[in-house]
Amino acid sequence: MNVLLVDDEDYVLDYLETEIQWKTLGISNVYRAGSAKEALDVVKKVPVAIVITDIRMPERSGLELLSSLQRHHRDTKVILLSGHSDFSYAVKALQLGASDYLLKPVTEDEVLLSLKKVFAKIEEEKRQIRSLKAASDVLNLGIGRMREHLLFDLLLGKKYNAEELRRHLQALHLQFEPETDCVLALIRIETGTEDMTREDYELLNFALLNVAEEIFFGRIGDKPSIWSCKDDNQFIVVLLPCDVVVDHRELNVQINKLKQAVQIYMKRTVSILLSEPFVFQYELHRQYLKAINVFWRSVGTRYGVMLDMNDLRNPEPGDSIKPLTRLYQSPTMLQLMDSDRWEEVNGKLDYILEELDMPDFRTQHHLMEAVYYLLSCFSYIAHKQGDSFAEMINSFSLQRKSYYFQRTEQIKEWALPLIVQFKRSLQEISPNRNHIIREIHDFIEEHLQMDVSMTRLGEHVYLHPVYLSRLYKKETGESLSAYISRIRMEKAARLLETTNMKVADVAKEVGYQKTQYFIYIFKEFYGCTPKNFRNR
Repeated sequence: MNVLLVDDEDYVLDYLETEIQWKTLGISNVYRAGSAKEALDVVKKVPVAIVITDIRMPERSGLELLSSLQRHHRDTKVILLSGHSDFSYAVKALQLGASDYLLKPVTEDEVLLSLKKVFAKIEEEKRQIRSLKAASDVLNLGIGRMREHLLFDLLLGKKYNAEELRRHLQALHLQFEPETDCVLALIRIETGTEDMTREDYELLNFALLNVAEEIFFGRIGDKPSIWSCKDDNQFIVVLLPCDVVVDHRELNVQINKLKQAVQIYMKRTVSILLSEPFVFQYELHRQYLKAINVFWRSVGTRYGVMLDMNDLRNPEPGDSIKPLTRLYQSPTMLQLMDSDRWEEVNGKLDYILEELDMPDFRTQHHLMEAVYYLLSCFSYIAHKQGDSFAEMINSFSLQRKSYYFQRTEQIKEWALPLIVQFKRSLQEISPNRNHIIREIHDFIEEHLQMDVSMTRLGEHVYLHPVYLSRLYKKETGESLSAYISRIRMEKAARLLETTNMKVADVAKEVGYQKTQYFIYIFKEFYGCTPKNFRNR
């Protein structure tokens, strides 16, 4: 922080410069000037935080200096010194923006007190600036998110009348009118077989849009000029008003520049599809759906493709989508899994993917069909074992959405670990599970006359009661509650046959506190009462 002392009397400058311990106040440099003109020359050359100036000086007064500083250096704080005690001088000084007003001769304490006030004011202004910056950042972020949400809603078909739509566009500072002619661009960042997180995608999207800002608008501002959003299919959707585009040929040139820049700076390929021009309010939803369909069909699993829908011919009758055959040829993937022919499953997968790489089937439609079919196979096998797909694989990374798959290699990398895991889960006999079953049986035997509820058993083997119940049924073929009831009835029968215990005592010994309920359950199990069972 720098201070400038201004007075036409050298002894005043000497006094202020030597008597005040500037370094202890955090002042780096103290500059001197003998006139307002000299002071303004200093301020132009170095940043000055505080000016302490006399009012009465030749040529230009301290009030004129203050006025000039307020116009051109508003952050500089000014403390005025005057030999006049006339209150009107002080009023004038404060009106012009002076931070303080001191009467000559000033003492060291008076100057220090005045400086502390100014320091406090500077810190408060810095705090306000930080708060405003933070609020501005939050507002810009909020506006950015709201822009994305509005575009996404419109792509999905949400309707507004012209006036409502205009209000939304103006509130979000978007240079669009409902009647604006636009072009839609679908951009797919291609990741190959690299495993990408959501954060990785967000970073790539951000970088690509910055490159696009530079190419289309020649700048990267605080607020993006490009209106874009990310849809549910991992496309970046960009809406460009036609007045930004000189002509369609120029637009194609800029799009190719974008492709090249992404390849050079981001080390990625992108495929881009441009729609036909359309009226924003009335045709956005239809053009978006049309663009998605054309992209999936015409770009499909190819990489680095640039398509302009203006140049695409209308499909001929023979251009209809051909059905996949290998996916459904017997034996199907599901038949092989279901009959435990796991050694043939990998070969079948390669056979299916080989067809997907043929020219007629390199579309996103076919790719998604194969992914959904494989998901249904895995889900069926899991459900057949009494588990869910998620429980069988026990890994979120393998539960990918279909639009993440852009090539057959990605399907293979996803499916092979699943096949291995399913095969292991279905074929191995788990010693650990057998150990759990033995623990359950031992606990029931020892505590049969007490609490052997599902909750208590779960606590004993550290498993959730619902999972424990499903695990027991899967491993033994009998429900846990049926097993407990059977063990109780079998022990009750042995006690009735080998002892003279009363029926009530037998009931308590096997865990029934109410004798009548025990008799009811015993009769349901053996077809006769405990008394008749003993007297047979």
